[in-house]
Amino acid sequence: MTKTQPTKHKAVAFFLSVLAAFAFPTVVAMTAPVAHAEEDDGRPKIVVPRRGGREIFSEHCVLCHKYDGRGGPSEGGWGADLRQTALTRDQLIVIITYGREPKGMPPFKDLLEAEKIETLATFILDDLRLPELKNN
Repeated sequence: MTKTQPTKHKAVAFFLSVLAAFAFPTVVAMTAPVAHAEEDDGRPKIVVPRRGGREIFSEHCVLCHKYDGRGGPSEGGWGADLRQTALTRDQLIVIITYGREPKGMPPFKDLLEAEKIETLATFILDDLRLPELKNN
């Protein structure tokens, strides 16, 4: 082992620690939710984004509709394939809110706020529905 190898290892370790010190805050800032202001009687109102659709879906829907929305056999019977839904956003909001009990879909009006139900409906249409069906 030569005398330059320990120095080389120290230099690499120092470089990596400096890189981590600058990179970590940047990554955190890039992934943090962004608040935006809306005008309300001339004064800005700060609006902080709520939980995203994937998080709400993962907590309340995956048991029946599976992670990717394909549905299938589940606790309540047969979960619908949300990737192929022909429902509009408004129809999804009504179904999520009041359920379809004869088909095994429970109502979520007592579990989720209206804003979260709207976020969930948007997530289903924008992120789960198959690309070839999005323009229909």
